[in-house]
This record gives sequence, structure tokens and C-alpha cells, in this order.
Amino acid sequence: MKYRLLLLLPLLLYAQPEFYGYLESEVDAAGLKDDTYLYSYTKVRLDMEARPTDNIQIGANLNAQQYLGKTTWDLFDFLPEHVTAPLASMGISEFPIPLSDTSYVDNLYIRIQFPWVDLTLGKQQLSFGTGYAWNPTDIFNTKQLLDPSYEQPGINAIRLEIPVANRINADLIYQPKDDWDSSTKLAQIKVGAGSFDLGVTVAEYQWERVDFFLPAGTLTQRTLNGGSLVGEILGIGLWAEAAHNTFSDPEDEFWEYVVGLDYTFESSTYILLEYLHNENGKSEVLDLDITDYLRSLSGNTHSLMQNYGFLYGMHPVGDFGTLGLLGFVNFDDESAAINPSFDWAGFENMNFSFMLSYMLGEADTEFGVQDWGLRLRVRGYF
Repeated sequence: MKYRLLLLLPLLLYAQPEFYGYLESEVDAAGLKDDTYLYSYTKVRLDMEARPTDNIQIGANLNAQQYLGKTTWDLFDFLPEHVTAPLASMGISEFPIPLSDTSYVDNLYIRIQFPWVDLTLGKQQLSFGTGYAWNPTDIFNTKQLLDPSYEQPGINAIRLEIPVANRINADLIYQPKDDWDSSTKLAQIKVGAGSFDLGVTVAEYQWERVDFFLPAGTLTQRTLNGGSLVGEILGIGLWAEAAHNTFSDPEDEFWEYVVGLDYTFESSTYILLEYLHNENGKSEVLDLDITDYLRSLSGNTHSLMQNYGFLYGMHPVGDFGTLGLLGFVNFDDESAAINPSFDWAGFENMNFSFMLSYMLGEADTEFGVQDWGLRLRVRGYF
């Protein structure tokens, strides 16, 4: 990746690039049944963008992140006893996860606008679906429930965006690998109809999943057929997104869908609700094992179990403050998290945010295994 940046450097310099970015510092704490975790990080992101001509755009960004505090976590502290007990009987009493300092090129792409198509090559942002907290049709990214709108990593791919007709657009993605069968292929058609936008997505790719007992993990050929819609009725925003996933073994197929709505009241209070159903998750707590948790935490799957709800609300306070409330619930194990927050942007190019988390549920549930949490984040833009 660094050599690609060097190859594009002459073009960047010739086009008099713009430089911008931010520095972000965050402190986090989590209270568990028998321990407390405290850690922090500092992150800097430098973006570069250049336009050598009117129809060519070159972009790149560099990220560097440094961790402080507790930088080695034990995954077993976040798992219920019925998951860790069988491993302890095998002599496995911990699963350390180090938080390592990083520096990397996150995005590096060139975008060329032809009269009939836009071509993007390189490491770029690829985001699909209409859901806020979950996206069944997005095979490239995963989201964190505490911060679903946080920036996503760049994906190496070739992308064609084709304006077919008025309010009809096609999107073609190809991510080359060893051969055609192992490469990722995705096609999407979006059509505007009245106050709604409709989308149809078809994808084929190799689904890589971690497995605690298989160091190499598992690799399965997966085909996704999905669709989405988003629009508004009587001032209420509505959206839905669904995907049917099939494999070489028909018994492995599963459905995944999201429905949601949002509304802004005359008082400027905003509220968003969303529901996820994922047949790929487990329906019973005692059926969960460490591989299920690893796949959920690493983003191989969109959820640990099958049925979830998500709530987000916010209300402006004064000229620069916003009160927020974020909550999510696992309907299968009856655990939940309530996260009140406050954001303040009283200084130019600065944002301060504070969030508290309170967990509900039994000790053997997904969210109930943790008692509380807090997050303080400061971000300055330049």
C-alpha cells in the first residue's frame, strides 16, 4: 500500500492537494462483575484530496492510533460462565487480546468520471444498505452498536457507478482475489419511485469466519440476494433492508432483515427506532459457544442472537449542546443497554462527547455480563 501512495504522490503534488483531518482522544472505562477496565487512545487522521482535472479525483488518508492504560484484554472477562467453563475444564483459562498501536493507509483511490460511468480504483469507502445500526446487504463493513455512524475502513476494490436513467443507477463492485470464484462480486440497482428509493443487491463472495478450534477459520462460498427501500410518509422516515443468503448446502441458508423509522418533532427532538431479525444467530443462550462470540465481536456476523431492537434519540440544548439517548436490546436473552450522552461543540472545530452506559440482564446474557461503562471523547478538526 505504501508503494501505491508513492506512485500517486507526483499527481497529488501537481494538483495542489488539500490537507485536512482531525485528532481524537478518548478515555473509556468498563465495569464487569469481577474487574474494571480503563484505557484510552489518541488517534490522528490526515486526509489528502486532489483534482488534477475536472473529471479526476485522487484521495488518501493516513491513520495513526496509540493506546494507553489496559492494553491487553482477556476476552473471558466479557463472556458468561457457561461459555468459559467448558474451556476451563480443558485447561484454557484466558484469551488475551492485545490493543496494539497502529499506523496505516486507510483509503487510497483514484476516481475518474467518464460521460457514462464513474470508475473508482483502490482502497475506498464501500457502504451499502439503508439500516442505521445494521445492514444485512453490506458484505464489506460491520458497525458498533455504541457508535454505528463511526467511520468505516477502506476496501480494496474496483467500482463502476453507472447512471442508467433518471433516478435509476447501477453499482458494480469487483474485489479481485486468487481467481474469479474466490473474488468478491456485487451488483446493485437503485430506482427512485415517488418519495421512495428502492434497491436490489446481488453478491457472491467467500465468507471467512473465525473458529476457536480451527486456527485457519472456515471459508464458505456465499451468495446474497437482497433489497432495500427508504423514503418518507407524512414526515416519518421509513426504511427496510433484507437479504437471503445461500450456500452450497441448502440447509445453511438464512434470512436477515431490518426495519426502521425516524421522526423529528416540532420541539426539535429526534427519535429513531430499528429492529433486526437475523436467522444466522442463535435463539437460545445455552446454545452459544466461544466461536459464536468470536464471530460476533470480530464482525463475521451482524449479531450474536436473532432478534434485536435499537433506539436513538437526541434533543438540542442551547446553541452548541445535544442530549442523547442510545439503547439496544437483545430480545432473545432479555438483556439491554441504556446509554445517555451529551455532546458539546462550543469551540470552533472542536467537539466534546460524554456517554454513560448501564447494562441490564442476567450474568449469562450478552449485555448483562457487563455492569456499566463510560466514554469521554474529544475531537479537534484541522
